[in-house]
Amino acid sequence: MNRTVIFVLACLTVTTVGRTQSVLGEGSSIVEVPFELNRQFGSILIRVKVNGEPAVLLVDTGSSHTILSADLLGVNPLFLGRASTPVKGSGLIGIAGWTAATIDLGTIKWTNRKVLAMSEFREISKSMKQRVDGILGEDVLNDFTSVAIDFKNRRLVLHR
Repeated sequence: MNRTVIFVLACLTVTTVGRTQSVLGEGSSIVEVPFELNRQFGSILIRVKVNGEPAVLLVDTGSSHTILSADLLGVNPLFLGRASTPVKGSGLIGIAGWTAATIDLGTIKWTNRKVLAMSEFREISKSMKQRVDGILGEDVLNDFTSVAIDFKNRRLVLHR
């Protein structure tokens, strides 16, 4: 009986490894991005560059759009194309407008990425007791085949 159980486990292991390799396939890549956990709420924060400037973004898989601080972008959201109230997301609602930004995330760079600019990040930073410059939303995460959160090694593992 023990040999049967070991054989079945060995088959499952081989099958799982084979699936992982086939999902990645040729020409795909993996990008690992270190993250930190906010001490106040345990939220996942990543360090990126926005328009060449360092920034800290909250990873929010429930936010439909990436939202960046108007201060970071140097814009006034009142003068941008008005964004409608989201039908889903983190519940953060404020005056926001559409603009474009260059975002560097690990080894990946998006130029002229459509983002929302919003001025309410001072309050978020205050409540989290650290600077937060924006929210990395589902729109960016959807650029990847899969997104894994490796809590043990504190890394986002992004598969393309």
